[in-house]
Order: sequence, then C-alpha cells, then structure tokens
Amino acid sequence: MTPRRINLYLISIIFIASFATVLLNYIDSKSVSDSLNAELNTQNTPLLKSVVKEIDGIPTKKPNGNASRERPIQNDQMVVMHRPDWKLDGNFKDHLEELIIIAANGDSKANYIIAMNLRHCYYAPADDIALDKKLEQAYEYSDADIAVDRITERYKYCFGIKLQQRNQFFKYLEIASNRGYVVAQEIMGSITPELFMKSQGYEELERSDFIRKRDNFIDQKVRYMEQAAQNGSIKALAKLSNMNRSQIIGGNGYVKSYAFNQLILEFTQNNEMYNRYSWFQQKLYPQLTPEEIENALAMSEEWLKKIKINGTLYLND
Repeated sequence: MTPRRINLYLISIIFIASFATVLLNYIDSKSVSDSLNAELNTQNTPLLKSVVKEIDGIPTKKPNGNASRERPIQNDQMVVMHRPDWKLDGNFKDHLEELIIIAANGDSKANYIIAMNLRHCYYAPADDIALDKKLEQAYEYSDADIAVDRITERYKYCFGIKLQQRNQFFKYLEIASNRGYVVAQEIMGSITPELFMKSQGYEELERSDFIRKRDNFIDQKVRYMEQAAQNGSIKALAKLSNMNRSQIIGGNGYVKSYAFNQLILEFTQNNEMYNRYSWFQQKLYPQLTPEEIENALAMSEEWLKKIKINGTLYLND
C-alpha cells in the first residue's frame, strides 16, 4: 500500500470515529432531555391539580397557612347556589306592580325581590320633610358627603312607595320563606324582634300579648334558619351558632353551637370565617363535658347527612 493510500485510509477512520461519537452524544442528550421533561411533567401535573379543584365549574382554592388545619374539599355533587340580585334600575315603584302580579302567581323569587326592596325602602325618608331631617343629621357626620349621597339615592329609588307598603316587607318575605326559598329564610334570620314588632304595629300590645307575639316570631325565624341551614346556607348556620352560643335560644345552647360550628368548618371556603369558627370551637371545648362533645358531634353528623342529601350549598358571600 502506498503512503498516499495509507494517509487516506487513516483520515477515513478518524472521520468515521468522530461522526459516531457526535451521533452517540446527540442520542444520549435527547434521551436525558426526554426523560427529564417526562419527569417534570409527571411532577407538575398533580401539583397544578392540587392548587385548584373545579366544583360544578367554580374554582375552589385550598386555604392558606393561616387556617388551623386544612379544610376538606367539598363533595363535587354539592351544587353551589347563587343569591339573586334584588336591586332594580331606576325607581322601584316602576317595577312594583308587575312584580306583585308575578309574586301572586307563586313566584318565590318575585316575593323575595319585593320584600328586599320594601325593607330597603323602610329606612328611606318618606317625604321631603323627612328627607330634610335626615340630611340635617347626616351633615354632622365626618363622612357627610357619602352619607348625603346614600340618603338622597335611597330617597329617589323609593319615591312613591307609601309607608303602609314599606311595612309589608315582612309579608312578602314570609310567603317566600314558607315556600322554602332559602335566601328569604336567611334574611328572615337577620330581622330583629324589635324591627318585627315595630314594623308590624305590635309595639302597643298589652305586655302578655307583646311577649307572646315576640316569642312566636323568634321561634318562627329559628325554624326558617334551620330549614335554610339544612339546605346548605352558611349564613344560617352562622346565625344559629351565634344565637345558641349567646344563649338567646334556650336548651343546650353550647352543645348546639359546637355542632353548628363543626358544620361551618366542614363547608366554608372563606379562610377568615374558618379561622373565626375554629377559635369559637377552641373556646367552647373546655366548657363542655365529653358526653356533650359527643352529642354535638353526633348532631353535626346528622345534619351533615341532611345537607348532603339536599345537595345545595349557599356560601357566605
């Protein structure tokens, strides 16, 4: 073999060896990259799913570290209900006649909207004289401009609604509540005995009649709140808990409050509310006997089953 051929042969061998080395490095690099990407994707997928879980199309974030423990993710069979807007455009009187017709045909939502607007107008000045008096009082506030704007806006919105009509807010609220309309039952729970007695003209009753009428109303609103709570109303659960904790409702108040708190912790998606009722539980715990704690937990389990059977959830907006 001539020297020239030997040189060409050596050059060919070197070229083939170099090409093979480059090819092997590329294959190894791609395998490592694919493997790394697969590993990262595998790790990221559950991480992303753990941050937000869709419940009936509504994203529910896990609580932050401020909560004393992680709240359970809601049963995806629970339907989150939304409270309807009741405030209308323009002057309320322009809508009232049509709403009354719809309500008379058995529409609970129409009864609720009428009730909410009449209650809103209950606190509005009835005429120009009452408006001037309200404005005069408002000018004494530090935020007088804001107060004046609110009073004026409410006066215009409610203009033309007579006092007798305004007092009928309870009538329409009661109709909707009796039909099981949860948002109306929630509002019924927020009405004080004082407002009920005054707005319905019972302030001048004889003492025994006055007490009987007031106590009957309290019993009535508790029944409405219990119905709302068993349909998943967080507001109703909170109201029942607070009333029992304050001993407003007689009979095992602390036990019932503990049970309602447990249900709030089960369902609420609000971190602030969760922390508040966790604190209430911690305060109640040493005041209850082991038997009372057991009774409270049994009650909460019983109510939990009813709520899940009903299948609706009204979150605390």
